[in-house]
Amino acid sequence: MSRIPTTDALSRRGIDIGDGLCPLCSSEEESTDHLLTSCVVAVILWQKISLWCRIPPIFAFSIKDLLEIHKTGNLKGGEREALHGIITVACWCLWLARNKVKFSASEIKVDSVFSDVKSLGYLWFKNRYKCKPIS
Repeated sequence: MSRIPTTDALSRRGIDIGDGLCPLCSSEEESTDHLLTSCVVAVILWQKISLWCRIPPIFAFSIKDLLEIHKTGNLKGGEREALHGIITVACWCLWLARNKVKFSASEIKVDSVFSDVKSLGYLWFKNRYKCKPIS
């Protein structure tokens, strides 16, 4: 819905934000799709998540692709819910990493973003999935 305040969304609203490059990679204009799917940080993060979750590599070209990945493949009910949660948490962690770079001039490492995804994903799933113990 173009509500995430990336540089391209803000410029469409008439707010000038400088050069407009992605804070994580500085190689392309920042948009929601770029930040969450095609930025080099996001691509590496999705590779790490694929290996961690033991699923085929995640290739997404848009936010819609990301949010529908859990519907493909041969995952069972709880596994689908867990993957959907992990993808949602990963998007949130990428946004937080972007904000750290943009507003705190921090250096971001993909491994630290991945670590955040694992810990926040575990907490999210632990508090939402009531059926079985988590293994």
